[in-house]
Amino acid sequence: MGEGGRRIGDWTDSAACSGMDVEVFYAQGAVRAASALRACRGCPVREECRAHAETAKESFGIWGGLTASERGWP
Repeated sequence: MGEGGRRIGDWTDSAACSGMDVEVFYAQGAVRAASALRACRGCPVREECRAHAETAKESFGIWGGLTASERGWP
């Protein structure tokens, strides 16, 4: 179960990135990360995604519109 009792799949099905190549969210460099960040901008489940990253201690990738360093990872 994810945040608020919702399973991870429940909110990911509504994500703006649904169907996108996940490699985009783990890309190195600002130019490649920009594509992922654009997808996150208007995402209806951005907060759920961000909460998942914090709860699961995701140390890599872009989650909820934040890079790993913005989430406090080196």
